Amino acid sequence: MTKPTTETSSIPSKIIKVKKTDLPLVCPRPTDNTSEMHPSVFLPLKQPGDIASCRYCRTRYQVED
Repeated sequence: MTKPTTETSSIPSKIIKVKKTDLPLVCPRPTDNTSEMHPSVFLPLKQPGDIASCRYCRTRYQVED
């Protein structure tokens, strides 16, 4: 029996810079295109330099200094 292969996307995930004043952050953001909607995901970002990824769309968010 062979093991299933896992495909990885060749599309790099986006990194969106956010400010501390944008926290708490949810993906998708209210300003995002409605065609890219998925269930809301709260991202555990707290301090400058923190990075979190959305488990649905793989968008990465980073808190700016």
